[in-house]
Amino acid sequence: MKTLSRRVALAGFSALSLMPLPVRSEEQVLKMVYPFPAGGSGDIVLRLIAEQLKVTLGRSVIVENKTGGAGRVGAQSVKRSSPDGATLLFAAGAQFTLQPHVVAGLNYDPFADFAPISRIVKFDQALVVSSEVPARSIAELAAWLKANPERAAFGSPGAGTGAHFVGLELGRVFSIPVRHVPYRGTPAALPDLMAGRLPIYVASLAELIEHHKSGTIRVLATAGNIRSPLLPEVPTLKESGVSIEAPGWFAFYAPANTPTAIQKRLEQEIAAAVVSPPIRAKIEAMGYQITDTSSKDLARIQHAEFEAWAAIVKASDFKPE
Repeated sequence: MKTLSRRVALAGFSALSLMPLPVRSEEQVLKMVYPFPAGGSGDIVLRLIAEQLKVTLGRSVIVENKTGGAGRVGAQSVKRSSPDGATLLFAAGAQFTLQPHVVAGLNYDPFADFAPISRIVKFDQALVVSSEVPARSIAELAAWLKANPERAAFGSPGAGTGAHFVGLELGRVFSIPVRHVPYRGTPAALPDLMAGRLPIYVASLAELIEHHKSGTIRVLATAGNIRSPLLPEVPTLKESGVSIEAPGWFAFYAPANTPTAIQKRLEQEIAAAVVSPPIRAKIEAMGYQITDTSSKDLARIQHAEFEAWAAIVKASDFKPE
């Protein structure tokens, strides 16, 4: 939904935004669970929002990094939380659209166990190589991998992520056996990537663009349907012969059965925090696109991408790790 219409909608809810939440929710600390390690750009985005919400909500707001299972541990903890507006999940889109198709024993239902609040940002995935790899295009990378099969490995922020499937598709298209190396987030992978121990990595462009600009790594392609406005000179994977898109985004979810009034209040306050000029400028400077998506639109996006990933996984040779 466009920002202007979103602001109009918020104005229409002015009476609701002044409605007090149940006493227990107002007095409790608002805990925002980030299911990945601290230090990544998604973590920074969440902490910026949390600081703003401390002011607008008038209550304590904390960020908890609850890692493990490519985000599953954090999601499961929020699922088990009381549905009183005191705990939210800042989820990566793949947790609710891709992982249900690739993870046995997920232990949460992405539709039944959570209430969508708002999609906050979207981002491009990027395929990068170490500066030790001479390739400057996907075609050159394929040639290098064929000539150096012992180096044919790529990393991602975790098994079963969209980034993982980008690497799998690269190997499938060029008929190259490529070993997957899962990391617990991009901060853990960067030392190996920049030192040349890991030749290829796929993750959020927002987490990699500054290293690309400094020359320590090189972005060869992005995984959106169009070129990234941040790096318009870099082709998409589809332009490079690798036919896959891996949409990336972060969104807030509450536990299922959170009262509608609380959901709406949180949706409004989070939206207002994200589009406040200082916060918006900082988030966009990191390489994210503000989406400010309503709960209704988030639910629609989640369903559509859930179906799209189902087809991709079915057509792949993915084996659970």
